[in-house]
Amino acid sequence: MNKIFKIISLTTFIFTIFINYSYSATGAADIYKVTMRKLEFCTASTGVTSCDNSVVVGTGDKEVDIASVSAGSSAASYGTPALLPLGETYTHVRVTIDRKFSVRSETAITGGDANTDACVTIATADSQYATDEATDKYTHKPAVAEGGTRAEMRLYLINDQYTRCNNAACSNATDDQTMTYAQGTGSSAAQTQHADGSSDADHILIYKLTTPYKVTTKPPTVDISFGTRNAVGVSNNGSNLCQIWAEEPIVTVTVK
Repeated sequence: MNKIFKIISLTTFIFTIFINYSYSATGAADIYKVTMRKLEFCTASTGVTSCDNSVVVGTGDKEVDIASVSAGSSAASYGTPALLPLGETYTHVRVTIDRKFSVRSETAITGGDANTDACVTIATADSQYATDEATDKYTHKPAVAEGGTRAEMRLYLINDQYTRCNNAACSNATDDQTMTYAQGTGSSAAQTQHADGSSDADHILIYKLTTPYKVTTKPPTVDISFGTRNAVGVSNNGSNLCQIWAEEPIVTVTVK
């Protein structure tokens, strides 16, 4: 499911998480919504808190469904690269997004073993959390009964220490589970690692441009192709129970 569009940008938007589960698998998404909050260009960067000579080219919340045929026109309208000063050379971009994703699995996914062979995203409800969604969205991972009614589900980038729900009502749970967000080598890529207890709704990512870009009077045209075939991650969470998360979309970029 590749969606191709043209946008004035010089980098990819890739989100990756590492989750330590013995049994896990990925599947396709037919809905994958992310809310962009800010886009900056940097002349250098050494991590998420570093964006040298930052120029903000886009700001304000904008939800984009990258699994949709309309993703191109929607994302292309975010940001004004004309704000970049002529003659300056940029090497990185810094992207700020909301920690909420809205995802729907395209079909049922096997959770990695025979205990979970029909994992699907389901409608989010307060009853899936120990307290409610608003209170626990960054601290708890719900357990979803396999074979449910497929629907759009809100998934969150949780803190680096979280509680794993062990039943659908989260009345049985295991604390002190570890979440690690992938970091690139050196300054090639970095993203926020949300500390235990964090309630910050922003997630920040740094991307290194494939080649440095020197601003001229002619802005570049970049073809970006999104693939969402492995954008939903699932794992076994006990007999007939699944945990579900947003995986990375596949992104390719060609500068013309």
